[in-house]
Amino acid sequence: MAPRPLTPALILETALDILDQEGGAGLSMRAIAARLDVKAASLYYHVRNKDALLQALVDQIAHELLSDADLTAPWRELLTAMAVRLRGVLRTHPGTAAVVATKNVSPEVAQQIADRLGPPLAASLNTTTDRALLLAQSLFVLVAGLALAEFGDVPNEPAAPRAFYDAWFDLAVGTFLDGIDAA
Repeated sequence: MAPRPLTPALILETALDILDQEGGAGLSMRAIAARLDVKAASLYYHVRNKDALLQALVDQIAHELLSDADLTAPWRELLTAMAVRLRGVLRTHPGTAAVVATKNVSPEVAQQIADRLGPPLAASLNTTTDRALLLAQSLFVLVAGLALAEFGDVPNEPAAPRAFYDAWFDLAVGTFLDGIDAA
């Protein structure tokens, strides 16, 4: 079987595999090159450096969150669905929890999110677009922090049973959304 052509998507996929299996400590351009059986220098034709790779990863996750979002849903349903979706993505790729918790999306993706999510969320909340986006970002940070507590020690298993983290997630997100509702 012929090897797959080296592309940014393949490099990102390989980085995800390494993050999920070994955590951030195992991720390096050399580790990616070794997995792909290429020289590390050949990766730089497709990806500027490790920081750019991590940026692409965070941007991909952000796009994934909005790709199937029902922007016509009431604000609480929309934000709940986004929180559940983010946790699901981070559960699928536990090694990304630390990256998502510590790296912002690129300015271009942030603007796309603001343009797409801001107006309908603001209308549903009956508030300004800036405030709506801050609330959405705060929820994102909350969920990323919870995921970091649950998945942030890859390759080690979570410290507590899944039911504990499920209850924590439900309580934290519900309380956050109740706070918005009460404001």
